[in-house]
Amino acid sequence: MRRRARGWAALALGLALAGGWAAANAQYDRPVIDPEVRAAIAAGPQRVLVELRVASAEPSALESAQDEVLRGLAGTGTSLARRYTTAPMLALEIDAAALARLEEMPALVKRLRADRVARPNEGPAPRR
Repeated sequence: MRRRARGWAALALGLALAGGWAAANAQYDRPVIDPEVRAAIAAGPQRVLVELRVASAEPSALESAQDEVLRGLAGTGTSLARRYTTAPMLALEIDAAALARLEEMPALVKRLRADRVARPNEGPAPRR
């Protein structure tokens, strides 16, 4: 009877540990790279918006995350276009080597998307 109880306790402990490990790994899913960025990068450097994972809303946490991403991109063809002070983002111009490095930063990088100019609506004004 005691053996069976120990077996169940060991099984429960194993499942709890496995669940915790899976949750820890799921915490930092790989960054989402928009297909448009992946396709365009083959033609040369592209301007992108990098959405960051920031632990807190403190400005110092945002600045620290931005600095860490930029340090991680040293030696690649990256140029900083804009550092946002209130949004967890960076606007960068990146090459293929920088894209590969950003993909290796799941604890810092949430998503990459193309940085495009949105033209204003040039049609008739909406009715009120």
